[in-house]
Amino acid sequence: MILGLSITAILQQFQVALRIGSKTQDITGAVIHAKEKLEELKINKELSESSESGSFEDRYEWETHIVPYTYAEEGDDESYENLKYETFQLRSVVKWSYGEREKQVELTTLKTIRKKKWK
Repeated sequence: MILGLSITAILQQFQVALRIGSKTQDITGAVIHAKEKLEELKINKELSESSESGSFEDRYEWETHIVPYTYAEEGDDESYENLKYETFQLRSVVKWSYGEREKQVELTTLKTIRKKKWK
């Protein structure tokens, strides 16, 4: 009887470990894909506001968004308009289904480029 209870407890722990390992693998795959899409956006020399979406071959779906970055203290100051550079916020979202739920990973970064009128 003691042996039976011990084996049951060990099998339950093994099942939990497998489930956690599967979740970790899903999250790691999503982060890698999100990073890949973010790197694709970062190598562009010219950016403009845009959104794209698609899917990878391994059940993950992706979205990318590029928006002009607004500085928190910007206000009505015209000094930001006269800068030679502009900053964009780059965002990459990767989604996947896990059972009945939809999960997602989102990565965001900023990129500053020279304005077209100053080139």
